[in-house]
Amino acid sequence: MAQDFPGRGIEFVAGYGPGGGHDTLLRSMAKVIQREGISDAAINVVNKPGGSSSVAMGYLNSHRGDAHYLMAATSSFITTPLMSNIGLDYSDFTPIARLGIDPELLVVNASGPYQSLEDIANAEKTLNVGGTGTGSIEQIVAVQLGEAMGKKFNYIPFQGDGNVTSALLSGQVDFVITNPGPVKDFIASNRFAALGISTGERVDLFPDVPTFKENNYDIELSLFRGVVAAGDISEEDKDYLVNMVTKLSQSPEWKTSYMEPNSVVPDFLGPDDFEHYLEKMNDVYKTSLTELGIISQ
Repeated sequence: MAQDFPGRGIEFVAGYGPGGGHDTLLRSMAKVIQREGISDAAINVVNKPGGSSSVAMGYLNSHRGDAHYLMAATSSFITTPLMSNIGLDYSDFTPIARLGIDPELLVVNASGPYQSLEDIANAEKTLNVGGTGTGSIEQIVAVQLGEAMGKKFNYIPFQGDGNVTSALLSGQVDFVITNPGPVKDFIASNRFAALGISTGERVDLFPDVPTFKENNYDIELSLFRGVVAAGDISEEDKDYLVNMVTKLSQSPEWKTSYMEPNSVVPDFLGPDDFEHYLEKMNDVYKTSLTELGIISQ
């Protein structure tokens, strides 16, 4: 049988504005797919900002059954439906693939008094920890670490990674929980030190940084970067999209043009494993956000 899909161009849908994480991911994908001839279809990136990705989710859902739309999915794909009444959640869409993860690092000012996780666990005062936003993965990791250490940290939410970094530089906070991007240059120049990472195993990006689990703190939680299609698409069309994204993930150019510059750790999951991962993450966020009092059961 002739391949009928795609019958026209494919639209890549970003839930945030130009220059944001969704936009960067999708434009990088489109560039590599077209340069390497992975798909002959024209690819157009469209931005549908608003409501922490809820506008994009509604837009994709309006094209239910049509596989010509592929949306970036990060943590907001889980948290936005939990924190607002949009009438949709992750189960309304078709998982295609997880491309990688942004691990969370515990980072201190290298000239400060805390040089190990043990120092933090043994601190006699209540420590201030910085992160981006209330209910963010940074706050959840901070709460989980506090519980594991038998301590209560004072979590201070900031608007944006730059503000978090400035707070650590100025001593406003004792440590931060952050993804690698904003702090990797400070770590490389020895102004900051990473004391722990939230992955199951050490990563090539920071081979000398131990995992929380190595220190007997059972924490494994990272931001994910993936793509989903509309719900109710055919298996044949889904297979096309999965094959396209799989080939992309195996491309050396993809690694050098997107993954490495953006400090994303390669951790590919195909559609079935990605679906199970999304179910698990939904449970983790629902439990954590309920415990924080941000949502109610």
